[in-house]
Amino acid sequence: MYKHCNTEESARRQRQLEQCLLELMKENSYHAITIGQICQQADVSRKSFYRYFDSKDGCLFALLDHTIMDGTGYYMPEGSLDFTSVDFCVRNCEYWQKQTPLLDALEKNGLSLHLLQRTVRYILVEEPAYAHYMGIPQEDVMEHIVYHVGGLMGLILTWHHEGYRKTAAQMGRILYQLTERRQGE
Repeated sequence: MYKHCNTEESARRQRQLEQCLLELMKENSYHAITIGQICQQADVSRKSFYRYFDSKDGCLFALLDHTIMDGTGYYMPEGSLDFTSVDFCVRNCEYWQKQTPLLDALEKNGLSLHLLQRTVRYILVEEPAYAHYMGIPQEDVMEHIVYHVGGLMGLILTWHHEGYRKTAAQMGRILYQLTERRQGE
């Protein structure tokens, strides 16, 4: 896995290593990338790498988790929990469209499912207020989160895979309409 950083400098270094992994994934198979290559790309020692990550997978998971966390700040400004608004849905699509290099690398390497899994994990572990806001009974939280996040991320990944044939605003309205229909059931 990866370590949570306590200082701005260590967080910056950790993110640098994550970005180096992403750069390598754009041109190489994830499975062929070595920790040595990541270190060389970042111009750090292996010891420095292991200060932040237990493995290459830990670096990938940190990259995904940090991207998800950054997204939450982008499409939910000022801590707003209104994730059923058109604005939320459009901003969500805008954010993920800006993450095209990551989505490309994940798709190229057959790792898109990791993004879905990490997103579900993030909401269950880091943002349990979502479930409370949605009024989900505690015993049904897992199923509801998997359903909603799976549908949302599946749609985002399909939209990316098909080359963003619709604008972010169009996709946002589609997401909103799907959310609205679900709430009306």
